Amino acid sequence: METLPRSYRKDALIVFILLTFFFAFFYQDGESNGNSRFGLIFASLQEGSLSIDHYYNQVPTKTVDHSFYNGHYYSDKAIGPMIIGAILYAPLSLAQQLFHHPSQETVKVILTFLEIGLPSAIAGSLMYILCLYLSRSRLRSYLVTLAITLGTLYLPYSVTFFSHQLTSSLLFSAFFLIFFLKENREKTKNGYLFLIGLLLGLAFICEYPSAVIILALVIYYIFSMWKNTSSRNFRSVIFPLLGGLIPLCLQLAYNRICFGSFFSVGYSNLDNQYFGSSMSQGVMGIQWPSLSVLYYMTLHPAMGIFWESPVLLLAVFGAIQIFRQKRYQAEAILAIGIIVSYLILISGYFMWWGGYALGPRHLIPIMPFFCILLVFVPRRCNWPLVGLGLLSMGQMLIGAASTVQVPDTMVSQFGQMGYFAYSNVYSFCLPQLIKGNFTQNLGHRLLHLNSWSSLLPLFVFFALVTMIFFWNEIKSARGTNVVRAK
Repeated sequence: METLPRSYRKDALIVFILLTFFFAFFYQDGESNGNSRFGLIFASLQEGSLSIDHYYNQVPTKTVDHSFYNGHYYSDKAIGPMIIGAILYAPLSLAQQLFHHPSQETVKVILTFLEIGLPSAIAGSLMYILCLYLSRSRLRSYLVTLAITLGTLYLPYSVTFFSHQLTSSLLFSAFFLIFFLKENREKTKNGYLFLIGLLLGLAFICEYPSAVIILALVIYYIFSMWKNTSSRNFRSVIFPLLGGLIPLCLQLAYNRICFGSFFSVGYSNLDNQYFGSSMSQGVMGIQWPSLSVLYYMTLHPAMGIFWESPVLLLAVFGAIQIFRQKRYQAEAILAIGIIVSYLILISGYFMWWGGYALGPRHLIPIMPFFCILLVFVPRRCNWPLVGLGLLSMGQMLIGAASTVQVPDTMVSQFGQMGYFAYSNVYSFCLPQLIKGNFTQNLGHRLLHLNSWSSLLPLFVFFALVTMIFFWNEIKSARGTNVVRAK
């Protein structure tokens, strides 16, 4: 990859700061899903144990998402988030032992930001760099990056402790590195190769279905190494393999210690009979794809991703433009392949909507890959990109400011409802805000602002950072107007 000017790296830093503020501004409790992971994080450091016997039924880590084996309770989740969380929790655990602070609730807030929000901000800044490299347009890159990071489920799930957004960040970061190596004809660095494997391995032990995306990225990696003749060597195989084996071995060891077999996972030992029987069908609850579910996940107003994030519809025009220009077709094929194959995969999952969820949260890992298509949307579509981007950001902000834990009682009734009869955003989340039921945010915590006024710092910071980002253009336009006036 060509070296980007220093000013562009400065742009990426500004984007990182903006996203970091957004993802630190809100906090939502992950409840059972997040608590299952927090229980293991706390047990591993406080008790040196992998069982959550003392946590699964106690506040603030009470959870119904647990497994039971040989007389002990365990988290039923893949252990990626717990490994990273335990590393981050170590200094906080020491502080708790020495000073009895911070509280477990405060630790949950801190770890949610460090493990979910911060990686999301990093991946977002990489997204900007990629878009800038592909388009050479600061405006287009800024619009697309914010459309994805703030206008899709990427935003509300960056402020709560679910594993989907962490998986998304790991996968996209791995893609970014592979693309960098493909474009760079110079000698490949072993550290990059190892990191690619490590990121992909960690993504797998965060979300098992991500194996489909990992397979696509491995094929893309092989293609990239084949295109780059200087990378056709033994190192290009062994270092990614070593990086990927480390997380995999950790998961296998955990399975053996907790469930008696290397290949017995938490989902195979669920304590809840309903979920246990459902997960035993097909491959961990995934059976044949369903056209009706594909429709509900994409085009139905209740929680379809193209209704909650209409800016994604423009990806079609971006794809057409790429194949017309005949540039970066490999990346377009990769993005389309990942998006379509993952939609098909999740359509076969028995709980495709994700339980109590704002949208089909299992689709979050594909969201960053839309940027590859959106950045090539024809320039005549800039205003639709801005309009649909702002609409998408507004709708996701409603979810981030209220709750992602939307009751799923309406899912079974979708087939009997009118087309516009129900929307998670407008029928549940927005009424929550109208009633004053805002989730925790920095406006509350630091400035003691209430209700809608608590969001003012967010809008002020967004406007300020955007003005700083485009300051040179603003000065140039002002100077041009002065010259014309004279």
